[in-house]
Amino acid sequence: MDIQFLKTFLMVAKLGNMTQAAEQLNFSQPAITGQIRALEQDFGVMLFDRVGKKLFITDAGRELIDYAEKLLTTYDEAQKALSAHPGNIKIGISTTTVNYILAPYLQMFQQQVPQCSVTMEMCSHAATVPKGIAENRFDLGIIQKELSLDYLTGFEVFKEQLVWVVHPKVAEKFNHSTDILDYPLLDYKVGGLFRTLYEKTLGRKKNEPSIVYNDAEAMKNSILQGLGCGALPLNMVKKLLADGSLIEFTNVPRPDFSVWVVYHKEKKLSRAAMKLITILKGEDSTTTE
Repeated sequence: MDIQFLKTFLMVAKLGNMTQAAEQLNFSQPAITGQIRALEQDFGVMLFDRVGKKLFITDAGRELIDYAEKLLTTYDEAQKALSAHPGNIKIGISTTTVNYILAPYLQMFQQQVPQCSVTMEMCSHAATVPKGIAENRFDLGIIQKELSLDYLTGFEVFKEQLVWVVHPKVAEKFNHSTDILDYPLLDYKVGGLFRTLYEKTLGRKKNEPSIVYNDAEAMKNSILQGLGCGALPLNMVKKLLADGSLIEFTNVPRPDFSVWVVYHKEKKLSRAAMKLITILKGEDSTTTE
């Protein structure tokens, strides 16, 4: 039963006239008549007696008034409660590298939707993110490459580059050699996007990596501690390059990669999730203090 039918019933009962009720509710008279008949069929009783052009409410109709008013009151209370519900957006991410990318977007979102929480789950394997979306464990996914899956839709949110960096003290130890292959190499796990970009750029290495990492943040910390050189997202190390904490091998190409936001094509996302998507797309025009 459509809740609107009860609203229509109460208006007809109040006015005692379907034409006037249609005008008040901005419906056609046939639509009003159809809604009343649908209610009568649902309940199996006549709600109004039609005598010529006059309309008279029946005893069953009078009894329904009280129930209809209570139902509509409960419905309105439920709407208010749910619209004010803080909610939670669940995001699956393929690497903690995206944290530095997401931070300004999430800050803007929290300022505009402070009652909504965001839960980010780190997935050790990139395939876990689309799988989690398919299983409704995640509302959104943040991944580092475009995926061609029938149930997914998404958009590119950020373009990034990998840069090869080393600590100044390590560079000094190797007489500031500009040949990256002279240095101990820190690498990423096999199968990951960064590992693929790493190997495409450097080709065959003269020395095998001494340490392999799952995450760029861990590699950054190791490079800062002088364990070797490696590739990190440019925006992650911009400040460190600017203040001299790290040195870039400028003679090594910077491979590009993109960060994508994905979600299920057939899932009806919450208003909060849609708001976050609008912010991530850069389409939000709301200014923040």
